[in-house]
Amino acid sequence: MKIVVINAYVRENAGDAALLAVCLRQVGEAFPDGRVQIAGMEDAAVRPDFEGVPNLGSICRYVADGGVPKLRRILRRLVVGSLAVLALLMPRPVARLLLALLPAEVRREADAVAGADLVVSMGGGYLYARPGLDGYQNVFFVLLPALIAQKAGVPVVFAPQSFGPFPARPQRWLVGRVLRRAVLVLAREDVSVGILADCGVTEPQVRRAVDSGFAFDPPVSTDWRARMGVDPEQPLVGITARRWLAPAAQEGYERALAATVDSLHADGVRVVLIPQVSTDYLDDDDRIVERRIAGYCARQPLLIEDRVDYRDLKGMYRECSLLIGTRFHSVIFSLTSGVPCVAIEYEHKTRGIMADLGLGEWVLPIAEVTHARLWALVSALRADPEQYREAMHQRLPGYIARAERFPELLRAATTGAGDRPATGRDGVLV
Repeated sequence: MKIVVINAYVRENAGDAALLAVCLRQVGEAFPDGRVQIAGMEDAAVRPDFEGVPNLGSICRYVADGGVPKLRRILRRLVVGSLAVLALLMPRPVARLLLALLPAEVRREADAVAGADLVVSMGGGYLYARPGLDGYQNVFFVLLPALIAQKAGVPVVFAPQSFGPFPARPQRWLVGRVLRRAVLVLAREDVSVGILADCGVTEPQVRRAVDSGFAFDPPVSTDWRARMGVDPEQPLVGITARRWLAPAAQEGYERALAATVDSLHADGVRVVLIPQVSTDYLDDDDRIVERRIAGYCARQPLLIEDRVDYRDLKGMYRECSLLIGTRFHSVIFSLTSGVPCVAIEYEHKTRGIMADLGLGEWVLPIAEVTHARLWALVSALRADPEQYREAMHQRLPGYIARAERFPELLRAATTGAGDRPATGRDGVLV
């Protein structure tokens, strides 16, 4: 059985790397004899595999490659998009000829998904659109591998993920066309279920599921306190931050975090700023933000300057007594380590999942972060963490068990899926 996992990201994003690792493990559990390949945002010439699974590169990586000049990227998108649309509209024999004209990396993913027995779009939060042309491009190129697979009659599954927003009607139309033809679509919070309903995608395709990060539990491999020179008895609070807002608002958010660091230090707590993401791709490196935050502090917090393997990073959260987490998978890493969290929300996944766990009151929208509001939550949680811990004790075991159900759902959804028509007469996508 040939399986292609599409829409993989980069391993320097620890949350997405964990989701990919869990996805590959669970696909392997569902289909032990399967031959799996990845199509992702890492250059196959530089990183030919992820944990031993071959990497093809991807259509999205090729058209968004920041290593080439902007004009060339625009040309790539025009060429790939035009040929792909023509191929999707033509009968299969003509489509194959058109797809053969695609650049090599694009053709590798297109050939792989068209020739697969199953395509799995991995979990995460990448299928969305913002206003403007970039929003349309993101929706189209993210969905393109699934469109090619469906034209070839290959079943497609969307692993647990967030969907939307989709501000424009054509975006919702395209999402609806593709996802209604999927054999299974798993949404990781209720907001996404509602957004999909607005796209015309409901049961039986859509099911509520749990973020696969809750099933990520690597063994401890690093003594982080020894590595950072922190006494075993010293209370340690972790903070994750990211670039998200317009410059003035971003500075306000960072200064609020810095003031919170100072308040924690005044209470005798040691603070460590943890880079959940440290990639050069799209300049999305939390270490840059965290250096600025440290510069605003009266007393220097601990900084992790190295790029840390995503499995090792999970162990860092286990050392904390509390996390103030903007990157939501840092919150998941902490919760599954028994660490209470105050979550800073930048997308709807944060509030949705925290509400699922009965922890919605511990969420603060990123645009509303001030020292006063953040410190009110942090100080309350530090003063009386027992109610929070009780909610974790009650909800987390069942939540984690639901995250481990993906192999079962995958097997059930794909039984006989190859008999379901994905195309119209003559293989034209309808």
